[in-house]
Amino acid sequence: MILTRTPLRVSFFGGGSDHPEHFIRHGGAVLGMAIDKYVYIGVKRMPPGQLHNGTPLRYRVQYSKVDDCQSVDEIRHPAVRAALLYLKIDEPLEFHIFGDLPGRSGLGGSSAFSVGCLHALLRLRHPKVELAPLDLAREAIAFEKFFLREAVGCQDQLFAALGGALHVQFGSAESIINQIEILDPRLAELEASLVLVYSGTMRDAAPLAARQAKAAPSNARALGALRDLAAEGAAVLRGDDSLDQIGELLNNAWYHKRGLCSDITSPAIDAFYSRGMWLGATGGKLLGAGGGGFMLFFVPQAKRDTFEAGIGAPCVRFNLASQGSTVIINEP
Repeated sequence: MILTRTPLRVSFFGGGSDHPEHFIRHGGAVLGMAIDKYVYIGVKRMPPGQLHNGTPLRYRVQYSKVDDCQSVDEIRHPAVRAALLYLKIDEPLEFHIFGDLPGRSGLGGSSAFSVGCLHALLRLRHPKVELAPLDLAREAIAFEKFFLREAVGCQDQLFAALGGALHVQFGSAESIINQIEILDPRLAELEASLVLVYSGTMRDAAPLAARQAKAAPSNARALGALRDLAAEGAAVLRGDDSLDQIGELLNNAWYHKRGLCSDITSPAIDAFYSRGMWLGATGGKLLGAGGGGFMLFFVPQAKRDTFEAGIGAPCVRFNLASQGSTVIINEP
């Protein structure tokens, strides 16, 4: 039995500039952090004697549904099916999948799943070999972009595999990955000022992300502004000036992000954001590709209780996850 635990993430600045369609020509950068909310994926070899409709069972995938199948092609869970095909694995397996927060909510869950699933399958194949975190991230990027052909960027896989707070600079050559060390008192203040609020809307990010990637050439100026905000935010986190600047930068980033595509936001989301600002937030943004999911607000600590009581939606507190995808059970 192999069980992996892979963190979700919040992206502060630079989302969209991490797509190769943009950064190969213009450069890109993101700033964000892995958080202590996780995707868990357990994989074990199918015990002998398991039957389904009188036939030996080869695959069982338990998530919100249960897939009992005789072939990989019959597996309904698209990412599990694709991962088995990608790694050319055909032995009978059983999967157990669960997570701390709902999927399709802007927290990088699909890439966290890819990282965690590949990690589990690769460890099952080579029980004594630990893949380097950066190699695991690269494997997940190749899997999502070139095997699944999804319109994904290159930040979520890094947060999922490496963990921590990262400032990543993308370019036509090798990316530069900077781990940001935040001193404990300052980190505690940052964590106490960040609030995840669920907008109440789940969405399929893939079509929206594809439209944004297609529109990247016409959005080069806005994406450049978001890239530059990542550098400004990283300087604030490393420095000793007031962290309230993060809220102001988030407000600026939301202004640029909402102009990338007409369906990133909606009147309901705009009203939700305005309410958060009225309750004391100094800035915020919708996470992920947009259209719904979680919104991140920066709320000064003195106003946090009032904010959470008045926002009228579920709030989630979280902390930094210093580790990326980890094998927490390894029993051959």
